[in-house]
Amino acid sequence: MSMLMMTIALMTTPAGATNRGFVDHARMACAAPIGKRPRLAGIQVERSIADPGDLPKLRITDQQSGAWMLAYYDRAGEKAAYARAACLGAQLRLLAVELGEVSAREQWFSSVFTTDGNYVAPPNQTVTRWKIHVEANGSLGNEAQSMIVLTMPHEQVHRFQKRAGSVVPRWLEEGHAEWISRKVRQRLSPEEAQADVRRSQGLFEASKQPLALGSWGGMRVKREAIMRQVPPEERRRMEADPAYTPSLSDRSFSIGPDDVTSDESNLKPRYEGSWRVFRDLEAIHGQAAVQNWMRELTSRPGRVDGGSVTRSATDMLNENLSKRLG
Repeated sequence: MSMLMMTIALMTTPAGATNRGFVDHARMACAAPIGKRPRLAGIQVERSIADPGDLPKLRITDQQSGAWMLAYYDRAGEKAAYARAACLGAQLRLLAVELGEVSAREQWFSSVFTTDGNYVAPPNQTVTRWKIHVEANGSLGNEAQSMIVLTMPHEQVHRFQKRAGSVVPRWLEEGHAEWISRKVRQRLSPEEAQADVRRSQGLFEASKQPLALGSWGGMRVKREAIMRQVPPEERRRMEADPAYTPSLSDRSFSIGPDDVTSDESNLKPRYEGSWRVFRDLEAIHGQAAVQNWMRELTSRPGRVDGGSVTRSATDMLNENLSKRLG
């Protein structure tokens, strides 16, 4: 199919649908050699001038859903950023579809292609940047490729969940992200997606610990991790007032595994178990009903406690969740 013919096919497809040609081309874009600049119909990639003190960036827009993101890059990461820009844009398209044909005309999480293992985004940035490590020669290793095709779709679901400022229970947050991202991963990188599923299933089946999904605690960023990344005036305020903590939602922080406290016990089996709750709900109630339920749950700001989740499942799905979360 020529580029012109593919563009016409996409334009005449019902809103939100993704045809086979788009997915096939997106799959190739996700595996394109570094140095290539693959194109996808309806995915716009524009180079932007760097803001003062920041890295240059690409603005990636899915013209169908309106979703857009930024991909930053340093000198060595430029070719890799261009090589995977269309892939990241395709993810936005597919995520909007799998989330229920959502209108996504807003900025989603950013990425940064960098050789700097200690990279930290400027403190005035407001959107999280997910770091994709680039080798000194500009190539992407296996870990970086997995970050792009496996991790980024999952994290972008979290961006959708937080669009209105809602905070949901951990099992719901991760189960929903896995439920959606596994569908996207399978379409864009089936071999890596299937290998990841096999690993998850193996750990789930080997685990002897109870999942206890309903009591799975959330994550909290350590105070010292925040303090080292805020401007001096805020750091002084934190030192003077132990009760004061700056908001994490109005800037970009670099947070590693050692910077958070959370219940990480039996982690991978809990991810799998949470996904299985969504898988079973979809099998019983249908994909659209579960999509609608999650859109409603995450449509308002504030904390959504377990009781609210249980009541909404009863009201919208006629489902008793307590039997699934033990």
